[in-house]
Amino acid sequence: MACQIGVVPYLFDFFRIHYCQTVANEIVTTDPEVTALIYPQAMLFRVMRDDGRLHLAEPGKPLDLYGVGEAHAIALAQERDWVLLINDSRPLQFAQTLGILCVSVPEFCVLLYTQGKITEAAVLGYLKRLRSTTSPRLLSKAEQVVYEFTRSQNSDLGRPQ
Repeated sequence: MACQIGVVPYLFDFFRIHYCQTVANEIVTTDPEVTALIYPQAMLFRVMRDDGRLHLAEPGKPLDLYGVGEAHAIALAQERDWVLLINDSRPLQFAQTLGILCVSVPEFCVLLYTQGKITEAAVLGYLKRLRSTTSPRLLSKAEQVVYEFTRSQNSDLGRPQ
């Protein structure tokens, strides 16, 4: 989802990105033996993989729950004590119960805004684009943080220096 809304390039300012083959399989959803069609997120993934920005890593003991991509990513994050970028609410909550530090795509968008990397209009636009694929609870939480941060910034502007 980070790719589909356009925030992937920002990830590299904050993280070294690792992926499992199962996640790659979910991103690259067309079979080159069947069609030459390649979706934009798959093309971007291939470009970043080929230029060395993405690093393949596999879990030693994959989990057997949720989708296979989420299961492998959760296991890898747990085994290596890495931050997990995940956008599915239920696997995210499960990963957090395991003690894994998780960042949802809405949270990452909010991070970009609070760090001054993007504008308020940009973060709200990204969150709007996530509506069809992301838990309303995750989106509501992110929108609340944007609102509170914006309000605090505006009140700081009104204070005498």
